[in-house]
Amino acid sequence: MNTYQNLTWDDLKAMIAETTKQMEESKQRMEKMNAETTQQMKESKQRMDEMNAEADLRFEKFRAEMEKGRKELDRQIGDMSKSYGDMAKDLNRQIGGMSKSNGDMAEEFFFNAFRRDKIFMNEKYDQIHKGYFYSIDDIRNEFDIVFINGKSIAIVEVKYKAKPENIDVEHLISRAERFKKFSPIYKNHNIYLGVAAMSFKKGLASDLHQAGIVTVHPVGKKMVIYDKEAKVF
Repeated sequence: MNTYQNLTWDDLKAMIAETTKQMEESKQRMEKMNAETTQQMKESKQRMDEMNAEADLRFEKFRAEMEKGRKELDRQIGDMSKSYGDMAKDLNRQIGGMSKSNGDMAEEFFFNAFRRDKIFMNEKYDQIHKGYFYSIDDIRNEFDIVFINGKSIAIVEVKYKAKPENIDVEHLISRAERFKKFSPIYKNHNIYLGVAAMSFKKGLASDLHQAGIVTVHPVGKKMVIYDKEAKVF
């Protein structure tokens, strides 16, 4: 059995008023929640902005320190490069000085060995010169040791250590040609070429012999001269 309640106009107005009140309260709660959410988002954004600003500041500080460190490193590398450059130059000067000293010593050694008898390739010479040179038209030609007599000239290149880097066969032969050209008084002389050294790099002596150039080197207290394949230039 259904039971119906008769509602009066006052009851309806009361119900509407209640519903309106509930809706207003819900609206207020929503507005409050939105306001709180908006405030939270605003505060979150502010914190994020502050964190980003702090991060940017730290990064800029880090970048500045890195740039300062890079400049300091570049300066140190520059100083090291200059220092090593100076050391290299000094070492090259010392090596150059040692090489020149060794070369001078070798030249003096061989010159002293030959100057008493003035004999080269079993031939007697009238003169022997160390550091023989002449200049024509500002062209200076210098020869380490030169033997001279009435019919022959012996030109000897001296090295402390003879090696392909400091002895060139074609260059030696061209020196004989230049000697004849710039010393016409000896144009009819036989010219012999020789290389004297305290030691020869393996293979170089054979190359010189094949070209007809004499080699000279000391063994103990003796002077060994290989002239079996010597030729006139």
